[in-house]
Amino acid sequence: MDSQKEALQRIISTLASKNDEIQNFIDTLNQTLKGVQENSSNILSELDEEFDSLYSILDEVKESMVNSIKQEQARKSQELQSQLSQCNNALENSEELLEFATRSLDIKEPEEFSKLSLDSPSGGVGQLLMTGVIIAARINS
Repeated sequence: MDSQKEALQRIISTLASKNDEIQNFIDTLNQTLKGVQENSSNILSELDEEFDSLYSILDEVKESMVNSIKQEQARKSQELQSQLSQCNNALENSEELLEFATRSLDIKEPEEFSKLSLDSPSGGVGQLLMTGVIIAARINS
């Protein structure tokens, strides 16, 4: 029986030693798990901060680009409005010139035609033709 007790004592001692090893391993796993959780939490926080910073930068770039586009749109719109106004004025002048020239063709008497040339607000037929050329050039430019 003594030998059995000795064997049982060795088994108990070995089992207690293995339990201590297992407990130490469990403690190591718990510390590792805690470290992984803390590291993951820190990395996620840093990632959130990085993306918040990137979103902020992107918003600034977007705002700058939107402002540039709006300024370019305003500049081009103003330029086109100016050209539109010039074309409308040229068309109006051309229509008046066309009406005057058409009326001039209806004159049958040479003296009346000559008088029209001298009395016309545009300075005569030669001036009338020159004005027509200038208006046509403005419309084409």
